[in-house]
Amino acid sequence: MRGSALRSDYIRNLTILVTGSASAQFIGLALSPVFSRYYSPHEFGLLAVFMSILSALSVIVCLRYEFAIIPARTIEDAGALLQLSFKVTLITTLLALIGVTIFNLFLSTNADLSRWLWLLPVMTLANGLYQAMLNWANRHKNYKLISKYRIVNSIITNGIILAAALLGYISFGLLVGFVTGGICAMLVLYFNIQKSNAPFSFNNSNTKLMETARKYDVFPKVNLWQAIADMLLINGVIYFLTFFFSQVVVGLYGMTMRVLQAPFNLIGYSIGQIFLQEAAHQFHEGKNIQPLIKKSIIRTCVVALPIVIILVITGPYIFAFVFGEQWRESGEFARILAPWFFLDFIRTPISQVPVITGQQKRLFTLSIVGNLFMISSMILGGFWLNDYLMVVRIFTILQCLYLIYVIYWIYTKAALGKS
Repeated sequence: MRGSALRSDYIRNLTILVTGSASAQFIGLALSPVFSRYYSPHEFGLLAVFMSILSALSVIVCLRYEFAIIPARTIEDAGALLQLSFKVTLITTLLALIGVTIFNLFLSTNADLSRWLWLLPVMTLANGLYQAMLNWANRHKNYKLISKYRIVNSIITNGIILAAALLGYISFGLLVGFVTGGICAMLVLYFNIQKSNAPFSFNNSNTKLMETARKYDVFPKVNLWQAIADMLLINGVIYFLTFFFSQVVVGLYGMTMRVLQAPFNLIGYSIGQIFLQEAAHQFHEGKNIQPLIKKSIIRTCVVALPIVIILVITGPYIFAFVFGEQWRESGEFARILAPWFFLDFIRTPISQVPVITGQQKRLFTLSIVGNLFMISSMILGGFWLNDYLMVVRIFTILQCLYLIYVIYWIYTKAALGKS
């Protein structure tokens, strides 16, 4: 009876998250053919570079203390971790502002990018607060709030991008849309949490915050570096393409990532959020979480395989038909990258298992190997071969081998709780 109730809760919670994610993703996907005919690969390239820098800052903005909120053993610790995450976010935002100022005044050679880098500190603050509050809502199973956040973010972001395109403000429509949507949605999440059954207040002393920081210091000491390695694995391709090739190539690749991430993140994100909560709960009860991991792998395989097959067979034709002929090469990128997305989609929901079981150090070592594979493929394809499609082919092959091993390692080690 209890197992049946747990399955029912899982399905209900997953449905709530998937519905919100689907609504948010549908808005962006439905408008993408419109955006691709107003905004050129150059604008999308600028957005890709901006977002890759932002994602790097988002990884370090809370020093990963936000990810300790869910597995924290007491509600008091969770509250202190939330307050600590907010404080660290403010410090990180200030450092980001200083860094952007120095870069723009003394180092920048790209006037277009420099103009928009001033928005980075603002988005760093919004993302840090959002990530902390998201984990707080997840701990309390407020999945409706999470879904509402995603929908509001999508409506505002895509609405502004569309309005800017129709009014002819092409040069800043994409970036302003993403920034405004992120800020507004973060505020919506905050006010809704405060009206929910799990509002938060900051009444912990600095002494308590320091004690909590030391108690969970494995997150900034180990998990942070793991997250940086994962981030570089994704965004490193954009950094290298920017260095070796033109911003148009970056824009073509950025469009591919934007389109592919939508269906893969649609359910993968939702499965991951619920999986993390359930896995942490079962592990703390002393249960073997391997069966939970196996179910996650099977579910993600069933969801992702049809998408991958379609992309491999018809990727370039789909992109040319839906987004316009100038985006056909993005479809070629999609065809090549599809196997990597498939395996990464399987890995993503279970990627926090080593955090729960205390195996972050070993996972960090594996991530270094993955980054070495990425760097090798970029240098080989970009420097010696000077062929961006070959860059992506080599990258995909090496990453597929890497991800197969990582998935196998996570599954086999999950029952042990030790490295």
